[in-house]
Amino acid sequence: MSRGPCPAAGSPARLASLVSLGALAAGAACGRSQGVPDEQLGDLVIDRKRQEAPIDVDRAAKDPAELGRALARPHGAVVAALGPHTVKIAMTNAVLEDGKQLSSLDEQTLIELGERGAFHARYTNSADYGSETIFTGGKLYLRPRYQRWHERAPEEPEEPAAIRERAFGGIAATWDLLAPGAELVDRGAIQLAGRAARKIEVRRSASPAAPPREQLTQRKWREGRSVDELSGEVVLDVQQGVPLAIKLTGAIGFQRDGHRRTMKLGVDGAITGIGTAVAIDTPARGEVVATPERMREVDERDFLLQNIAPPLRRNADGAAAPPQPADAPRPDQARPKQPADKPRPDQPKQPAPGPAGQGGP
Repeated sequence: MSRGPCPAAGSPARLASLVSLGALAAGAACGRSQGVPDEQLGDLVIDRKRQEAPIDVDRAAKDPAELGRALARPHGAVVAALGPHTVKIAMTNAVLEDGKQLSSLDEQTLIELGERGAFHARYTNSADYGSETIFTGGKLYLRPRYQRWHERAPEEPEEPAAIRERAFGGIAATWDLLAPGAELVDRGAIQLAGRAARKIEVRRSASPAAPPREQLTQRKWREGRSVDELSGEVVLDVQQGVPLAIKLTGAIGFQRDGHRRTMKLGVDGAITGIGTAVAIDTPARGEVVATPERMREVDERDFLLQNIAPPLRRNADGAAAPPQPADAPRPDQARPKQPADKPRPDQPKQPAPGPAGQGGP
């Protein structure tokens, strides 16, 4: 986490840690012309990532919390566990009030993994929106549905993985809504996609748990939801504890604008082609349009906070890019020539100066 204004910034816990160093140390840090990188301050301003415990598949077959932990693992963990593969996820969502459907949306996601981190991800929905991403050769190719591709380098090294994570997130999001009402039944060992797996039946509990507290205001409505319907199954890989298949349907009741409504939702996802890298090709050049590669907000932030916080912009090798004003040209661009001042049409031309020391006529 980057430091904010002196003498201390961040979460209350981090603030307390900084205050404990004493006002003198805080004041000295503020007086430096060169900031100290966060990485050199240990646990003072950076939360060290704790090693996550492996998924206990036996426990996940009985405990909704452990199963939820398996379903919430990021796609990066699935890639590390299984290697190249293909993911297909179909989701449904409909909101009803007094039996009348107010809205509905069907969504489809495809993620195909290639070699050396390359991937192709596509999202479409029944509202005729969507997006598509290709990452290969260190370049991102992105397009809205039905549009042409935009080519650019990642804004930061982690961006391609973050795009994959968002595409994979529908599984965890659906489980998160239905989890308080879940009861599990262990259906034993099976084989799926050539791997040893554990099949777990999911059904509605006779005594659902209370939904957890929500920190964000826009999610407070979830605290009063009820899980009215739930059925389906999850298949976990025995060795790695990652989901190989999931199929859930359910309904939750919630209050909105003084009205009781029902949300019917479902998810059907599967991982196939484990160990097989898909050939990821770049789009045809005629389908690619030029894309501006500077982000004004990032440039302004890095320029204004130099020596205070590490820059966000990174070079292709991951090294921090030197801060520049937002209107500065890229290193690979020449600054455009400024046009010479032109006289106004109603302004008479000024005579050229005469010989030195004589002035004009």
